[in-house]
Amino acid sequence: MAVQKKKVSKTRSHRRHSTWETKKLKKITNKLNIVRCPNCGEEILAHRVCPNCGYYKWEQIITIKVKSKENVVEA
Repeated sequence: MAVQKKKVSKTRSHRRHSTWETKKLKKITNKLNIVRCPNCGEEILAHRVCPNCGYYKWEQIITIKVKSKENVVEA
């Protein structure tokens, strides 16, 4: 196994780790495919049910309960 000749400074190691993190974040964000829901127009992940309206491929998959303002009791 190789042995280092000199100590690696904190600045150098932190710089190396920070660039690795930014590259990793870029890869993750490039893999996310964000599209508009064809029913309501909200941005969602591709091939997922829309959390806003509950539609997927023009079919309603889940029903979304809407909180009404009638149930709110005013003091």
